[in-house]
Amino acid sequence: MLSKEQIAQYREQGYLKVPQLFTPEETEELASEMVRVIEQWGQESIGWVGPWRDRYLDEEDRLNTRAVFMHNPHFYSAAWGRVLFHEAMISCVRQLIDGPVQWHHTVLHAKPPEKGTPFPMHQDYPFYPHDGPDFVDCLLHLDDTPLESGALMVVPGSHKQGPLEHVLGPDTAPHLPPERFHPDRLDSVAVPAERGDMIFFSYQTIHWSDCNRTDSWRKSVRFGYHSTALRPVGRAEDNPHRIDQDNVLDRNNNIVVAGFRDNDLEPAAS
Repeated sequence: MLSKEQIAQYREQGYLKVPQLFTPEETEELASEMVRVIEQWGQESIGWVGPWRDRYLDEEDRLNTRAVFMHNPHFYSAAWGRVLFHEAMISCVRQLIDGPVQWHHTVLHAKPPEKGTPFPMHQDYPFYPHDGPDFVDCLLHLDDTPLESGALMVVPGSHKQGPLEHVLGPDTAPHLPPERFHPDRLDSVAVPAERGDMIFFSYQTIHWSDCNRTDSWRKSVRFGYHSTALRPVGRAEDNPHRIDQDNVLDRNNNIVVAGFRDNDLEPAAS
């Protein structure tokens, strides 16, 4: 359970770190399973692409930074399926979201030693836009993450600005325009973490992270949860979260983890 002070910090600052939300035993199991997932199914890439790299990295690093991104680790590991309903995590999320809660996504962000890619300033909103603010990202740390390993950096209170215009396109990951939103221009706060810590932040909070310059991996997994009342914005016809032509919500990916989803849709015409 979160205290009133912790909830107030999240509301005001747009983020909250909860130390050791996962027990050492839980974290060890999940970390071990994730290593197997990476070894058998993972692929290294250059990391986030886009013109922002010219503003954040020198020429050598632009070509050499690496990352492993993986969605849906529960496709490969039962342990990662069970964790979607982790009691302590969901208890916290319920205090940060109004009403019933559904799972949206799980994704691994792994930065290899010495060359782990940075992430530019951005909000997570453009990756999965919805029609309200009740969307919480939950970042579980599977490794100790000091500042020099590319710890999460946040801009406190930035979630109050709502969704911001990002640089978009087929050749770039969404990011905020670096001429206005850059670590040299906008103050941010480091949120270093230890193994088992979790950072909760709004999907409208501006955040970024630097390169991993250490000799150890920096692995973290983000869970996304939101109110069942939210609806996606601008989704494609084949997106599993859309409302279909009969005005029936496709629930293939909409796992309710807390509460009950009321049927507030108009019935389909007969």
